[in-house]
Amino acid sequence: MTKNSTPYYSFSWLFLLVLFISACKKNFSSDQFEDGKLVVLAEITALDTVKIPIGKTIKVENGSLIRFEKVNDATVTITENNTASWVLQPNYSQQYINNPTSVFTNKKRFKANASYRIDIKHPTLGSVSATTYIPAFPHLTGVDTFSTQFNDKDVLGVNITWKDSLDYDEFYIIESVKELVKNNHFFIYQGKRYSYDTQSGKEFYQTVKNTPGLKILTDTVSLNKYTRLDLFTEDGQSENAKIDKLTNPFRRIFYLDPFINGEYYNTTLYIDKQFFVDPKQKGRVRLQLKSVSKELYDYLKLYEKYKTDFGSVPTTQLVSPTGNIENGLGVFGGSAKRERVYYFDVLK
Repeated sequence: MTKNSTPYYSFSWLFLLVLFISACKKNFSSDQFEDGKLVVLAEITALDTVKIPIGKTIKVENGSLIRFEKVNDATVTITENNTASWVLQPNYSQQYINNPTSVFTNKKRFKANASYRIDIKHPTLGSVSATTYIPAFPHLTGVDTFSTQFNDKDVLGVNITWKDSLDYDEFYIIESVKELVKNNHFFIYQGKRYSYDTQSGKEFYQTVKNTPGLKILTDTVSLNKYTRLDLFTEDGQSENAKIDKLTNPFRRIFYLDPFINGEYYNTTLYIDKQFFVDPKQKGRVRLQLKSVSKELYDYLKLYEKYKTDFGSVPTTQLVSPTGNIENGLGVFGGSAKRERVYYFDVLK
């Protein structure tokens, strides 16, 4: 049986991190946070390499406000299925230099259907820990797209269908981002790769361009920068119907397992096209269906509500979503995703 809902739309730890970074840059009232607390903001995703953003809270402006600061002197350990453990190290590479938190990494990759525990020890801030579970990959069965309008906005409509599992309760999230990318141009000469995007590479190419079979190749490289895309839904079965009016945009769409209960589910979503084509920020659109851990689902659903309320409710009345970091702040949650990637910008 296929359940039908009415219209709506549609990455990985990095997508969540972008959202968290934007939140971290805001000031929160001091009665919401305690000074000197470790903060973990991590969505760990099946098949992704280990990247965990960690920071600490610091009171500023005479203690009336809180901001986040980097932490590089912590010992961070990840344990998989209560057996294998590995230590993470702070990553000082250029891609993380502007992050408000430190990023601890390891070359290991997360697995689906696996439990994980994080333990962090800091010389002055103490110890924090958290556990989570990465579910199985969601069973995405169909995605069809079409251009249309929703509330006088140009949008990409998406009909999406997935099959729920009978084996266990699942928590689903649908989201979409635009990932900024660039094209690298290169050529291979005598087994060695040369960049055609540098002056020296162009000059060398001119000297060997008549070599049989030699040609300029292109690969697309992520800039690790993302723009979250507004989503619309008219699906009264979604949890968003309890969060805000369905005429308003959302950052994510939420679904609980019980009302699907092992069957196929179909819904229509709408993605705002505002950032689809941008000559200054070229990239690709990623549409994702995620199966997530309960703690991540609860945290992001609360965050969605607070972001909806923000601006209409005094900041002093807002609180940070409650996470699962024991003796600390934030969330350590698992996810497994299926995605579709679309190109609207012309990449050269």
